[in-house]
Amino acid sequence: AHITTKSKELKYTHKNRIMPVLGLHGALGDSDSDDDSVEISDVDLSDDDDVSDAPSTVPSDNGGEEEQQQQEEEEEEPEEEEEEEVEADEESDADEDEEGDELAPLEDDLMDREEEYYDEEEDESEDDDDEDGDQTELLKQFEEKFFERLNHFMDVQRKIEERMQKIDAKDRLKEIEVTTHSEGILEEDGTYKLKYQQQDAEGEPAQNLGEVYEAAYQIKQALRDLLDAMVDKVKGLDYVDAKIVELKPRDRANEKAREEYLTRTPGPPETWLYDILRSSVTCKTMKQMESVNKFLTKKAHIVQAKNRFVAPAYSGYRDLLYHVYLDWPYKENVHFVAEIQVHHKDVLNLEKLFGLQNHYKYFRPIFAGGDRTVVETMRDLEMIQKNGKIEEPLIEKILESEDPDQLYMFAKLFYLKLENFDVALQIYSRVLALQEATIGEIHPKTSATYQDVGLVQAKKGDYDNALRSLQKCLEIQEQVFGPYSPEVAITRSHLGHTIVERGDDGDELMEHRGALQQYRKALVIREKCLGEDHLDVAGSYQNIGESLCKLGDFQGALAAYRESLSILESLLGENHADVASGHSLLGDVLYQQGDFQGAMEEYSISLAIREEVFGKTHTATADSHTEIGRLLAEVQDYDEAESRHRKALRIRETVVGKESPEAAESHWWVGYVLNQKGDFEGALEAHKMGYAIRAKVLTKRHPDTKMSLRSVRANENQQKEP
Repeated sequence: AHITTKSKELKYTHKNRIMPVLGLHGALGDSDSDDDSVEISDVDLSDDDDVSDAPSTVPSDNGGEEEQQQQEEEEEEPEEEEEEEVEADEESDADEDEEGDELAPLEDDLMDREEEYYDEEEDESEDDDDEDGDQTELLKQFEEKFFERLNHFMDVQRKIEERMQKIDAKDRLKEIEVTTHSEGILEEDGTYKLKYQQQDAEGEPAQNLGEVYEAAYQIKQALRDLLDAMVDKVKGLDYVDAKIVELKPRDRANEKAREEYLTRTPGPPETWLYDILRSSVTCKTMKQMESVNKFLTKKAHIVQAKNRFVAPAYSGYRDLLYHVYLDWPYKENVHFVAEIQVHHKDVLNLEKLFGLQNHYKYFRPIFAGGDRTVVETMRDLEMIQKNGKIEEPLIEKILESEDPDQLYMFAKLFYLKLENFDVALQIYSRVLALQEATIGEIHPKTSATYQDVGLVQAKKGDYDNALRSLQKCLEIQEQVFGPYSPEVAITRSHLGHTIVERGDDGDELMEHRGALQQYRKALVIREKCLGEDHLDVAGSYQNIGESLCKLGDFQGALAAYRESLSILESLLGENHADVASGHSLLGDVLYQQGDFQGAMEEYSISLAIREEVFGKTHTATADSHTEIGRLLAEVQDYDEAESRHRKALRIRETVVGKESPEAAESHWWVGYVLNQKGDFEGALEAHKMGYAIRAKVLTKRHPDTKMSLRSVRANENQQKEP
């Protein structure tokens, strides 16, 4: 189709921004999207033994701080090849075109609900009881999902323990003594030993993540030499058993540094990552495990070591974990700390058999933090599991705790997993009371709690109080860390996001100007603290681009997005999910500017990257088809637009389910395109299905549900949708 140019508002909001803003106690990000993609139904639990600052927009109040208590490094799961979490049979293009003429039907029970839902008139004066009922139903769904996951997690722990009794009946692996030569990396004054901070290629403390990676590349041979010497010394160990795996992906390294080392002194946090350069040693026998430990004790300088057969990772995985201090043989006084994971092959098979990586991702926010042990948190989860459901007596028992760290864990659980924001705020309030009584208000932990309270309040739609809490966090941070610190930049980004979210309640242009001010201040801080070539800097440019776009400054938005994309490509390479999102954001601006040809080019690049990275049947790929379908509908190429939206619908129904908000979005788009083609009957069917889903999973008062209802009404009256 010939694509013309005219200005157009986006008809929907999608989530392409790569900037995950984290709370400092742990992984309190913008979303918990990874959780939704984790499948547990295909994991075997059988008994088979075969183990093969904008002051004008922020309500005035005392300010706050944010900062996270520094914690001991949380070890990663074994870095084997990562399997795709969701595999769906790919259809040929011909099959997709044939099937494009039919909507995939919903289950009979969903169809039965349509009449009940779409016959209801849109009534803004509905009783609050109706809204409360919708919310109660949603909370029940979140609770059921959580207990399904928790029960499976506990079953896996039990099964692994049973298998370990067969693999190592005499506990030989537990008896392996690991030693260190560093005498710990923490100084008496609470700072960390400069000797063990990652260096750049010249032997100076690294200043940013890029310098850490450059040093890792150059010193890789020293790790290879150590592994080769190990193979020569340990009987039966082959070179294929001791291998250097790929460097840790930069986006994951950036996230981990921000989650776990943001407040470590001296900084920056990236210089305390010991798993950038990493290796894997797989032993066939217990004797080999003992020999490898003996070799490393004698021949390597061990900075940190853990026998995780004694104290397993929270996912249940067991190994020997070493962080070793390497000397660069070609340059004096250049050192680097690398990771060596030593696996027993039978235990490694358990990791694959029981899908431990999935549990690692899901429960990571709950176990994040160095203030509580894995055993303590497991005990708390067992208590919740035994209760079987969330009831008032359980909440009262939780609130009786005098331990703010334990309470904080529970608050995260209710916030992130159960999405029960009212109870989460109750617990956070108790945390604040205990913290202010013991460690005082001007403390990193207290500020972090204020930040998290603000995030939960924003989730509830209580934006004025959210801004007050975040402002409180900011003021405390500036007292503790000074105005130029990564912590302050994170909180300013949170303030910007919350100001934007509040936009519907006030002057939208004023809100975006206030947000833009916060984003620009965050950018200045990040460039000063982290350097210009950093993923957080790219995130700030994306935030700025979004606000400029909302303010109508399309050229400024394009410049900001292109700067972000340039940084992402330099750090992550051209074939990366975040780079695909960067192209989509550029496409959005060009779309709104009316440059449909340019937008199509960007969307097509994004689709190609996503198909390369994720495959043709992935939610991100479906997002690209939706973007392209929306654009094609705008230029009135309705047949191709319908085909794109039906492709997105099939993918979403397969991957995230027929009763998902994503599937409902595709139903809406199919209905919209059919309406524009004059097929009011087909459009009505699609919109009724979309409305039924949205009314169930989003509640009837949700803006998307109301939009679907309006579309149903329009097609009932055979009217064109706007």
